[in-house]
Amino acid sequence: MLVRFLRTVVRLLGTLVTLGLSLLPLSALLVALPALSPDEAVLSDTVRPAKTFFSRWRRRVLALLAGVTVLVALFAFAVQAVDALPLPANGQLAPLAKKALSFSFADVVPDDERPADLDINASWPTAKEMVDTRKSLEEAVARSTVDPIVARENVEKLAKVRRQIEERTPTSARLRLYLNPTLAPWLAKPLWQLLPDAFVQHWPFVLLVVYLTDLALLLLIGKVPLTYNLRYLWVRKRDTALTALAFTLVVTLVVVLLAFVNGMYKLNQETGIPGNVLVLSEGSNDEGFSNLGYGDLTNVERVSVTLDKLDRPLATPVEVQVAAAGADGTLTPLPATATAEQKKAGVRLASKETYFVMSQPVPPKPGERPRRRLLQVRAIQDPLVAAAVHNIELQPGGQWFNRAGVVADADGKTYVQAVLGDGAAGTLGVDAGKDRLGVGDTFRLGDLDWKVAGVMKTGASTFGSEVWVANVDLVTKPFGKNGKYTTLVVRTTGDLAGSRAVAFHLSNRYTQTKLKASAEPDYYADLTKTNEQFLTWIVALASVMAVGGVFGVMNTMFASIAARIKEVGVLRILGFKRWQLLISFMVESLVIAAVGGALGCGLGLLANFFEANSTLSGGNGPGKSVALKLVVDYQTVAAGMLFTVVMGRLGGLVPALSAMRMEILDSLR
Repeated sequence: MLVRFLRTVVRLLGTLVTLGLSLLPLSALLVALPALSPDEAVLSDTVRPAKTFFSRWRRRVLALLAGVTVLVALFAFAVQAVDALPLPANGQLAPLAKKALSFSFADVVPDDERPADLDINASWPTAKEMVDTRKSLEEAVARSTVDPIVARENVEKLAKVRRQIEERTPTSARLRLYLNPTLAPWLAKPLWQLLPDAFVQHWPFVLLVVYLTDLALLLLIGKVPLTYNLRYLWVRKRDTALTALAFTLVVTLVVVLLAFVNGMYKLNQETGIPGNVLVLSEGSNDEGFSNLGYGDLTNVERVSVTLDKLDRPLATPVEVQVAAAGADGTLTPLPATATAEQKKAGVRLASKETYFVMSQPVPPKPGERPRRRLLQVRAIQDPLVAAAVHNIELQPGGQWFNRAGVVADADGKTYVQAVLGDGAAGTLGVDAGKDRLGVGDTFRLGDLDWKVAGVMKTGASTFGSEVWVANVDLVTKPFGKNGKYTTLVVRTTGDLAGSRAVAFHLSNRYTQTKLKASAEPDYYADLTKTNEQFLTWIVALASVMAVGGVFGVMNTMFASIAARIKEVGVLRILGFKRWQLLISFMVESLVIAAVGGALGCGLGLLANFFEANSTLSGGNGPGKSVALKLVVDYQTVAAGMLFTVVMGRLGGLVPALSAMRMEILDSLR
């Protein structure tokens, strides 16, 4: 029993190794084949038998080096080819690569253990945490513009960290590695930071180029009976179609799920304006937790930042943008050449806002239980300023709410005026039995009646799921928000680098009150942690579904090869080598996968711009419920095709190896 169990384990491990090798380029594996079989000819018709021990091992070593060389050359070519493509800076699936390659060689180096007698409440930072803390404190101490009290605290903290590092260096090999100026840049960094940027940001494209180039090389190296394989697939078209259908269903689902995550990324990118700075109260990671008093923001609008994060002078001082009001009230930013008088008479683009969430009962359908939804409300101090800061326009026929924020109808009934985002108008419209609410429609929210004054053109931004109202006590008092702001959003005169300089200044140098400021793109990028969780679950779900697809291909290919055992023998008699048969049957598997995957991507494209609901969260707050549109772009299609190619390779290699190992006489019997 034990021997049988051990054999089963060894076979299982061998199968797993084989499946792992199937993900490598076959051209590299074939060139390295003499490392296992020194007398096997690959690039030539025949090869002299290796008669001595030295000659056999020389062939093994040379073959292994040749295989590694081909592998490196394929990936180098793919990286260069992808670099030449007009792809965005950040790839859709880059977070997966960073998570999978987040380890470093330093992680396997032993670290000192926490002393058993150390107080349970005492901190015991890791080697990386100590080195990172020391670096950040050294930068903080080097800044001359820091508040004197804060500067003194930083000096004390730095001295404490340095003592801790000095005490633990003799007992921590990992800490010594982090402190080594020669080895640390290579061994103490996450692996993804050592790889080419294209390989991290656009790894699906890199792998697709590798596999396509690999296939081209295989077809060039030697003759493969492709006509025979394609004809056989057509003869067994029913089995081929059923197997391809499994790929179609799996890939369609994967593409739709990736389109959902892609839509969330697009939502964040469209919301964050590079020149905007979002200001919250100190310690707040989300607008829902922020509280800014009226007096906290007295001089924020008038800051002028001349230094960057490292106290280096900026080419041009960055200030809050000033705009001139037109006859219709619209605001137009003043150019840099505007005079001091024009700026004094203008309006500073600083939007004071109060963000909160209101609960609303959802009209139940017959047989449904009563349920509620959360609607995001943003009380605006000045709607024209907010519109200019957030690049928001109203759809035709709408108008902004008045200063009082309320309006009465002919019967004297009072309504709160509201301006809705596209998504919110659609969500509330379903309750009223229409596609979306429009100007003049009413709805019930909280204990108040509301009337739609306008609908915003929000595009793909989080504001599409919000209800905007005037900042009046009638709306904010029930939530304890009267007299308070949660958010100040300012439009600066700079780009993303300028807004980051302003955000750092307000967070670290502004002394009138403690604030936490972020460049708006950085704030919304932090909310993409939800996206990474979705990506992780999608990969897990896709892996489970892929098992069925892989075994389906294996079953089809094993049955196909079993029905053609004599034909395999005939092909060998005609002069086809073992490795040529391997390529031949692998191509069959890849053709089935490619057909099914292409159909799956085509069906997935039909989901483009479908609407869905989700929540954006950075993990430290309630997040934002948003209405988004699924986006199926070329990155999503590339990921779908890579997924199907991987399934085809995994499912096709083991049956192809079984055909490759057949002896001529055995197959002809």
